[in-house]
Amino acid sequence: MLSQVVLSLGIPFALRPLVLLTSRERLMDPLANRRPTTVAASVAATSATGLDAALLVPIFS
Repeated sequence: MLSQVVLSLGIPFALRPLVLLTSRERLMDPLANRRPTTVAASVAATSATGLDAALLVPIFS
């Protein structure tokens, strides 16, 4: 179970840069995410981070 917790901690570190980089028009040109996609991806990344934090509390307390 602890290995799954450790693996899940890496997800926010991958999602945040992915959302930031794919929303930049200068970097992605016509393939950049539009605002609704960026907002949805940000909500998903924040939710994943929150769920990871909620998972850590019972493990280490």
